[in-house]
Amino acid sequence: MISDSKKKFVQFESYLSPKDLVLSASISRTWRHLAEDHILWMKKCFQYNIKEIFPPNLARRENWALFSAGLVDSPQESPHYFDGDSPFSSKISSSFCKSLFQSPSSSLHFSQLNLPSCLERSKWKAIYLRNQHISNNWRFRRPNAICHLRGHDEHVITCLKLRGDRLVTGSDDCTLRVWFVGTGECTQVLTGHTGGVWALQLSEDGKIAISGSTDRTVRVWNVETGVLMRCLNGHSSTVRCMSLSGNIMWNIEEGRCIRPFIGHLAAVRCVKYAGSSVVSGGYDHKIHVWNAENGTLEHVLEGHTHRVYSLHFVKERNLVISGSLDTTIRVWNVKTGECLQTLVGHQSLTSGMKLRGNKLISANADSTIKVWNILDGTCIHTLAGPNKHASAVTGFRFLDNGMIATSGDDGTVKLWDIEEGSFICDLNKLPSSGAGGCVWRMKATPTMLVCAVGSRNGTEDTKLVLMDFDGPYP
Repeated sequence: MISDSKKKFVQFESYLSPKDLVLSASISRTWRHLAEDHILWMKKCFQYNIKEIFPPNLARRENWALFSAGLVDSPQESPHYFDGDSPFSSKISSSFCKSLFQSPSSSLHFSQLNLPSCLERSKWKAIYLRNQHISNNWRFRRPNAICHLRGHDEHVITCLKLRGDRLVTGSDDCTLRVWFVGTGECTQVLTGHTGGVWALQLSEDGKIAISGSTDRTVRVWNVETGVLMRCLNGHSSTVRCMSLSGNIMWNIEEGRCIRPFIGHLAAVRCVKYAGSSVVSGGYDHKIHVWNAENGTLEHVLEGHTHRVYSLHFVKERNLVISGSLDTTIRVWNVKTGECLQTLVGHQSLTSGMKLRGNKLISANADSTIKVWNILDGTCIHTLAGPNKHASAVTGFRFLDNGMIATSGDDGTVKLWDIEEGSFICDLNKLPSSGAGGCVWRMKATPTMLVCAVGSRNGTEDTKLVLMDFDGPYP
């Protein structure tokens, strides 16, 4: 019987969707065995680009509750952080969610059997279902827990970096703060700058922070101990951008300036460093490509007619993408200096860009996000419409399953489907949205959203808002 069923199943298994496989497992014990084949689900995960991520962190929400006792209610009891719209996306029905995670009523007797967990029976099926659970938490705006971290008084949080469970913030109050996400505690306050902190980098292991300030210094910190390791002097104006440097290359372990890169005729606004190349964009409308090993200027990329505010450097493809106050985005070949595409459509400066395959996402001060095809320069989608941001987009982050989260100066964080170019929901809407509340900075992991929020007119307290969208294995 099993042999015959397996032969038949193999014939059409490639045509079954994951939803169909989940449903077929409830037909009988034989079908459960066939439909939970490890290799089959591994192929399905590969087909849908689902990867194994870190294990569920279910203790985090309990720690947040303890830390925030009396300050933060449960998500269900905090409607002031959401608008009055339906919590369900029009793109995914609640019936699909139920059918994916629940067996039909005719098969409820299976829940009474003493079976091992799904993770034990079929690892990749469990990975797939957990991924769908997390995705639905995002899409249906269902955080498991929300935590508020207060610091920097009522100053602006200018910088935000996240590595694992370590979060580092910089502010115009001249300080940096180190937070442990797992408990919500502030573990260090880094003092020493005499001007506002406007640039921040964090080492890959999260142990070293490098900050740039209006006091014209770059400081290197041990974030575990709070010790200032180095103070790098040499700049003559505000350090606003770093790629573990500024427009000067430093050895941060020795505190030694290796070489300056001199050539821009006005302030350097953005810099990227990868491999043997340093790329800088300036207020002189130009992009410079430098050889990091010998300091020579290899190319001057000209074409923008106003200040260059943002850069995206894809070293493995020899591509540099620049955003300017002239409202255009340009795609360059960093080896030849050739401008490959000029992307026209935004109405203001582009603050951030990211390339995935041949799709470029751009966030702009004109309140829109655009999805471009860099091969032919066409705009695939403009993320706008009646649910668009009401003012400048301050940041965005890729999530799984074709989604991005975007933050705005209007006090909202929005979720979009970039494959369809459609709005999904508001993940966060400050009570002061539209009255001065701002989301200054935003970071996201596959299971967590971190927002630095506040206002310039006193309508919103300065704080970090952490939202947990994690889900357990079935």
